[in-house]
Amino acid sequence: MKKSSFAAAAGLCCLLLTTACGTTNGSGTDKPKSQGGDSGPGIAESFDSRFTGYDDFCRPATEEPKEKPKATDPGITADKVVIANIRLKIEDLAKVGFAFDNGDQADQAQVFVDYINDKCGGINGRKLELTTIPQPVPGFGGDPEVEAQQTCTKVADELHAVAAFSFSGVGNPVASCLSGPKKVAFVTTYDLGKRDFDQAEGRLLSVNHSPENILKYAALEMADELKGKKVGVVYGDQDPNGQVVQEGLVSTLKGEGVDVVRVDALGCADGQCNQGLIPSVQGMRKDKVQVVFPLLDTINLPTYLREMVTQGFKPGDVQFVNTSFQAQDSELVTGKMIEFGGKEAGELYNGAIIWSGSRAGEHRLEGFEPDPFVTMCNRVYAENSKKVTKPYDQYEDEDNRRASSVASHCSGVRMLARAIEAAGVNPTREDIVKVLDDFGKFDHGEGLPASFRPGKPTGPDAVVREKFSFPCPLKVSNKIGHCIEPVSDFLPLPK
Repeated sequence: MKKSSFAAAAGLCCLLLTTACGTTNGSGTDKPKSQGGDSGPGIAESFDSRFTGYDDFCRPATEEPKEKPKATDPGITADKVVIANIRLKIEDLAKVGFAFDNGDQADQAQVFVDYINDKCGGINGRKLELTTIPQPVPGFGGDPEVEAQQTCTKVADELHAVAAFSFSGVGNPVASCLSGPKKVAFVTTYDLGKRDFDQAEGRLLSVNHSPENILKYAALEMADELKGKKVGVVYGDQDPNGQVVQEGLVSTLKGEGVDVVRVDALGCADGQCNQGLIPSVQGMRKDKVQVVFPLLDTINLPTYLREMVTQGFKPGDVQFVNTSFQAQDSELVTGKMIEFGGKEAGELYNGAIIWSGSRAGEHRLEGFEPDPFVTMCNRVYAENSKKVTKPYDQYEDEDNRRASSVASHCSGVRMLARAIEAAGVNPTREDIVKVLDDFGKFDHGEGLPASFRPGKPTGPDAVVREKFSFPCPLKVSNKIGHCIEPVSDFLPLPK
C-alpha cells in the first residue's frame, strides 16, 4: 500500500474509532445513566413505547393498529418499512496495523431487527426490512468518492430506505449525500461538524460530540485551571480543521481570559503534517508554553511528540490536553502514538488530560457495575444470534469493546423503531424525520446521558474528564501497556 493510502486510512480510522474502540460504561449508581436533556420531553420520549426499559429489548404488540396500514411513501408500504445499515469494513484496517475485532456488526444489527419482527410483532402492523451494505475503507477499494456515491444511490434510489445508520464509522461523503440531496435520515457514530448538520435539515444525527462542541466544552471545563498559564495549540491544516479549532477551542479559550500564546497550523500533504513542525516545537519552547493542545491525528501526533523529545522536552515540562476530536480518547489510537513515536513519546504524554463523551476504561476500576442497558442488549443478542453463544464479558478488555459495539447497534435499531412507532400508524418519511429531530432522551450505547433536540443533532448531554497513563497503573491486555481511565463522572455540558 502506498504511504499516502496508509495515511488516509489511518486518518479515517481516527474518526471511526470514536465508537468502535469505546468501552461500555457502568452506572455507578442504582439509576441508569441514560438520562439527558433539560428542555422537556421530546416526541419519542413522550410516547408510551414498547421499545423502552431494561428488562427486554421490546415488548410484544398487544393491540391491532387503530387504522389499516397503507403505503404512504417510498420505503413505507402496507407491510414494511425499509432501513439500511452501512457497515464500514473495519477488517480492512488490519492491513495497516489497526486490527481490532468488534464482532459481527452486520449480525448485531440484524438480530435486533429480527427480534422486533419475530418477537415483538413489528411496528404498527409492519415489519422492518433491513439491508446491510458493506462500505470499503477509503484507500482499500476503488475511488472513494465513486464508492460513496454508489452506496448513497443504492440506499436512496434502489432500496428507497426511509432511514440508514452506521455504528461502525461511516460518515462523509455518504452522510452528506444521503441526508442532503437524497433526503434520507442518517444516524451515525461519525463525529460530524456544523456544516454537515446545517445542510441536512434535521435528517442527520450523530451519537457523538461534534469536533467543535467537544473542543468548546474542553475549553470551558479547563478555563479556570488554565488562567495564568501559557497555552499552545497545534493542528493539521486539513479542511475543516482550521475553522473547527479556531471556533471551537481558540475563540472559547480567549473568551474565557486564557493566554493562548501560540496557535500553529502544520501544513499537510498526503496525510503527513510535517510543514512547520520543527518551528512549531521550537516556538513552544521559546514561548515557554506550559499547556499544549496537540490536536493531531494518529499519524501526526507521534511525529510531533517525537520532535518534542528530540528538542529536549522532558516528562512534566508541559501539560497536554486533548479530546475525542481525532479520536484521541481511543486507547487504540493512543497506543499507536507510542508504537509510532516510541517509548519516550508515551512517557512525555503520560498524564495527558482528555475530554470525551465516554468513560473509557471504567471497566477496570474497582466497583465497576455494568450499565443495565448494555447488559440487556448483550443478553438479548447472545440469546438470539447464531454467531455468539454467551454475552460478552464486560470486565475483560476485548470483550468489553465488543459489548460496546452490540450496545451501539441495539441503541440505534431501538431508536429508529421508537421513531417509526411514534410517527403514527401511517407515517410519511417526513413524519419520521420530525420525530428523530425532536426525539428527546434515548438509551445511548455508551451509557451516557443523551438526547436529540431541534438544533441539537449530537446525542451526548455530558462530558467526561479522562487521563492517559503510560505505563498504566491498572491491569491491561494491550501489549504496549498504556491506558485511558476516567477521572470524573458524567459532567453536565458546560455553558
